[in-house]
Amino acid sequence: MTDKSKNKENTGQLEKLNQRIENYENRIQKNKDRISRLNSKLDILLETTNAINSNKSTEELLEQYRSTIEHDLQIRRLVLFMQIENIWSCALQYGVDEDYSDDVELFQSVSNKNEVIYLRDQESEKLRNFDFLIPVSNDDKPLCYVLIGDIDENEIRMSPSIKHRTFIQTLTNIVAVTIENKALFKRSLKQERIDTELQLAAEMQALMVGSGSQEYPLFEVATYYQPHQAIGGDFCDFIPLGKDEAFFCMADVSGKGVSAAFLMATIQAHLKALIEHTNWTLEGLVEQLNNKVNEMSRGDRFVTVFFGYFHYPTRMLHYINAGHNPPFVISSGKATFLEEGTVGIGMLPQLPFVNKGQLKLSRNALLVLSTDGVLELENAENDEFGSERLCKLMIEKEPYLEKADDAISHIVHAMDLHRGNMPYFDDTALLCCRFK
Repeated sequence: MTDKSKNKENTGQLEKLNQRIENYENRIQKNKDRISRLNSKLDILLETTNAINSNKSTEELLEQYRSTIEHDLQIRRLVLFMQIENIWSCALQYGVDEDYSDDVELFQSVSNKNEVIYLRDQESEKLRNFDFLIPVSNDDKPLCYVLIGDIDENEIRMSPSIKHRTFIQTLTNIVAVTIENKALFKRSLKQERIDTELQLAAEMQALMVGSGSQEYPLFEVATYYQPHQAIGGDFCDFIPLGKDEAFFCMADVSGKGVSAAFLMATIQAHLKALIEHTNWTLEGLVEQLNNKVNEMSRGDRFVTVFFGYFHYPTRMLHYINAGHNPPFVISSGKATFLEEGTVGIGMLPQLPFVNKGQLKLSRNALLVLSTDGVLELENAENDEFGSERLCKLMIEKEPYLEKADDAISHIVHAMDLHRGNMPYFDDTALLCCRFK
């Protein structure tokens, strides 16, 4: 081989070597660029994680998210819809002139669970303003929809919308889950405060109403109270008046929960003030409480009430039943229902009539008062406990019930047997009084 041929061969090999070196250098540069992009994205994730760990507010997280998407990833248009506590709203939008705050249903209509949707071929112009709809879910629950737009047909490059689509979905998922957890945590704290306040209210109501028994020289009384929720709208009270008189009542405020309990507490306080500081009559009490309930509830609530006054020297029981389930007195194996009275308190601005009833009680007579929660208690067959069942039970067992709280215990036991596994659906109150 001549020197010329050798030089030519060496030159060809050198060119191939240089080409291979150049290819390696290009591949190295591409890997460097790829690593740089990955490092940039890792930095973004680190910044986001630091923001989350530093407990930044939802507004600050969204602002950082926007800056990242718009400046670091160069996405020109974005709308973010988020679902927080089951309410959808537009949490963020930029790069668009139109308001998208009321358009969540439009984007939900084209969403297909976890699939990214290309929007340029959609009929709606609002949808065509964007390139992709990216759904983000957590445990199959939709958290948000991200709409991004960046494609410019006049530019020869890979669109950031395409390049960063998967990363945007990941970043959005992190931010959305964090914001949802913040909302859940805030709601949990709020619920804890409410539960604490309700517990205090329940303890106060237990002091005002309570369950238990009290024995006096001439009569013995026992009460039972179980609200359907933490606090409720039933109440019963027994107020001795000197050594040989007593006032007692049973009331049921329409509705349940806090508002019913508040009205109940007000009525009870007003009633006690009237009893202790005025020359009252049963008729006057009913009239004044009717005015009070109308003043407070403005027709939205009413109260059924039974008022009783017992005078031991004459053994006369005077009473007014204002729309309440008729109590009954058991004596000598017979029951007498106490029905005389008027309509429920607060049903009308003025009571159309007020009738006072009276009954002479024999020794050891047993008075039984209850609210709807007792009589309307149902079993699995929708059969109510009922007034007739309660009355029959007391007639049969009364001779064996030595004390008033024995009667309460027997009624509650019978109620539990009746309902089986069915829950209580209403506030429950009982008052039993044994007249000696």
